[in-house]
Amino acid sequence: MSERRETPPPWSPAISTECPVGVAHQAWIEASIAWFVREFGREPALRPIVLPRLDLYPSGYTGTPKQIDDVVARMCGLMGIDRSELIVELFDREGEDATASEGTRAVGHYYVEDGRAVIGLDVTEASDAPYLIAVIAHELCHVRLLGEERITTGRKDHERLTDLLTVYFGFGVFSTNAALRFGETSRGFSVQPLGDLDERTLNAARNDGYSRLGYLTEREFGYAMACYAWLRGETEPPWAGHLDPGPRAFLRQGLAYLTRSAPPGEFPTRPSRGVPVTVRVISKTGPAWLGGLHLTVRPASWPPDAPGHGPPHPV
Repeated sequence: MSERRETPPPWSPAISTECPVGVAHQAWIEASIAWFVREFGREPALRPIVLPRLDLYPSGYTGTPKQIDDVVARMCGLMGIDRSELIVELFDREGEDATASEGTRAVGHYYVEDGRAVIGLDVTEASDAPYLIAVIAHELCHVRLLGEERITTGRKDHERLTDLLTVYFGFGVFSTNAALRFGETSRGFSVQPLGDLDERTLNAARNDGYSRLGYLTEREFGYAMACYAWLRGETEPPWAGHLDPGPRAFLRQGLAYLTRSAPPGEFPTRPSRGVPVTVRVISKTGPAWLGGLHLTVRPASWPPDAPGHGPPHPV
């Protein structure tokens, strides 16, 4: 007599069912996404997720100004932004002396000029379409948050919130994978992290070892993607394979935790009565929002995106 075989869970039994982020980070992510639902409705989270494919950038894409403008226009359409009201500035800082700016260079910015939103994009690595899309998504989320006066720069976590909104609007695969980038160097491979893709100081670091900067870590992005999938009713999201190994492991851990801890489509953290929650996240170097982006450098032999090798679990 054959035994009935149960369908295995969408995550490995070896993956922990504990929340992949600390209590404060969890509360901030969940409360912020709940606020997005109230501000923007559920539609952005329920439509098809945006993946690296030719409907955003054409075959033979090389990063010409016309191609970049076409990408911006398509993304504006997906994010509910009137492209005619947006000014796009392209700049090239390839020749900048990195050491003069402490090993970083700006790759994007946002401001308002004569009542019109302006986003600036560094074209140095514009031929890398997924990377460019991550930068554009962040800047367009500034338009939706700051430009539409939903928040102000006085909110200390506004950059973190902007990163998180890219997930809610379906661009999380690009933002999450851009948080940690590898580039070939004469000494092997180096990591070029983007992290928070910050308003005036979106940074790309070039080091022969491992380095990380920004406000949202792989662990936080992974849990944010889990919350995004949970809102969509996806316990085994088909798009998970598009994520890099590290955040993909945190996504699966987050889904395992949510399945154990909350009803479908709801979050474990108690509602904040409609008020956006600002959580002060403290590290050994002090508040994450002080002094710009936090950069950590590690030896190149360290495997930063292997499961279990993410940033220290916050307390």
